[in-house]
Amino acid sequence: MHSNLLANKLWGEQAKFKYVFIAAILLIFGMLGSRELWTQEHRWADIVTNMFYYNDFLHPMLEGDEYYDKPLLSYWLIAAITFITGQLNALVLRIPSALAGLLAIWSIYSLGTHLKDKSLGLLSAWMMLTAYYFAFWARISSADMLNLAGSLFAVLWYVRKREYSSLLDYTIFFLILSITASCKGLVGPIVTFLVILPDLISQHRWKQHLNRRIWIAMIPAILVYVLPFWASSYYSIDNYEQSGLYQVYRENIMRYFQPFDHKGPIYTYFIYLPVYLFPWALFFIPALFYLKSRWKTLSYNMRWMSWATLAIFLFFTLSGSRRGYYILPLIPYVILMTADWILSGKNALRNIWAGRIAITSFVFLSLAFLVAQPLYYAHGGLKSFDGLVKAEANKIKPWSEWNIVLLDAETKLTFYMHLSPELQNFDTTEEPNIFGNADSDMRKPEVITQQSLLKVWPVLKQQPKNSILITRRQYVPLIVDLLKNYTMVEAAPTYFEEWFKTPNPKQPVAFIPKNTV
Repeated sequence: MHSNLLANKLWGEQAKFKYVFIAAILLIFGMLGSRELWTQEHRWADIVTNMFYYNDFLHPMLEGDEYYDKPLLSYWLIAAITFITGQLNALVLRIPSALAGLLAIWSIYSLGTHLKDKSLGLLSAWMMLTAYYFAFWARISSADMLNLAGSLFAVLWYVRKREYSSLLDYTIFFLILSITASCKGLVGPIVTFLVILPDLISQHRWKQHLNRRIWIAMIPAILVYVLPFWASSYYSIDNYEQSGLYQVYRENIMRYFQPFDHKGPIYTYFIYLPVYLFPWALFFIPALFYLKSRWKTLSYNMRWMSWATLAIFLFFTLSGSRRGYYILPLIPYVILMTADWILSGKNALRNIWAGRIAITSFVFLSLAFLVAQPLYYAHGGLKSFDGLVKAEANKIKPWSEWNIVLLDAETKLTFYMHLSPELQNFDTTEEPNIFGNADSDMRKPEVITQQSLLKVWPVLKQQPKNSILITRRQYVPLIVDLLKNYTMVEAAPTYFEEWFKTPNPKQPVAFIPKNTV
């Protein structure tokens, strides 16, 4: 297909939104549950599992500890889908983020269309969909895609209703912000405010909107936001000390001015912004370079998006706490700026190459998410480990009669094996006097010895007959000679490990007593 015709099909006269929306459904939802849990996903898995186990949806617990670092809504969304489907698995965990990804695609299309025309909306939608890290986070269980989608949808609502000042419009706007804040925190509403502020000031719209109705409209939104925190406090449980509202202050205000972690350097987002735009940074950099020469010819709305982009970038950069993915809510506005540059002027080459890159990136992401990842996890790993251990254990006595003891096993193992949150879990990270302060995954092997493990894992000496011990592959050489009367069950290697001969030291290994009498 000729490149001009390709671009015309995607965002030209022949283009339709349903094409990009169908592509988004395929890319975001395709094989969504095939990948094992990734790093922070275990938090949502563990917290929601605990909510069902204790029948308590107001007091989040992570690995046995209080964890109110995020508001409750992102957990409740997963819980609601669990109620509907009757199961809690990797797919269910990721559905809220995936739905938020679709909302974000529709929102940027609608926003681009309202700011300029249909071509800008469609090109922006294709660009955001085929930006690697947008697709990545839309397929991850977290609050970050919910935050992006909520703040972007709020901006869209403002753009569509900025000429009006009805109580209903104001109320819906603030409810969108309230729901967004209930997922990740105050950053969503702040980003929204930073986007609309240039328009409020430059067009003097603040005079129109600073009225009594806007204050009345805030009341339902404040009530919706505060209600879960109030319920957590009112229906308190013994020994649960964390305050949700204090955690909002700690995670959003204190972290900004007095960071206690994630202290990235001042140039963090100068690096991560192009990375998160990949592959569209190839267009963003020249678009930024020519912005000054184009400024007088830019439409008002595109100048507005430029100021909004600068405001958000400065907000994140001036924060004391910086981490790469914090920049995610900025991506839609950078894309709108870049898409306008691609479509501007008479340079057909921009359009041609944009079409090529959009299709190439979509094919690459489809192969990565829909083919490579499922193939990688099709064999071995944690999913098959659950079946292997239960099959071997049932040869001796029913699974329900066994106790499980975790010896620094990965947290996500409890999710895949549906283990009780109250089981014994010996974690080497809790023994700094023996192992040091470094994370267990990063410790040098020579620091850990058989004698040091015997000190922190007394079960190795006791060897209870009714307990299955589960640890990581990296510890096996140190303890295997202590457990001679056990059957060892290893997670089957993935295809990647088989092909490249790279055993994963974190993969689980179970030791099952041969004799329980």
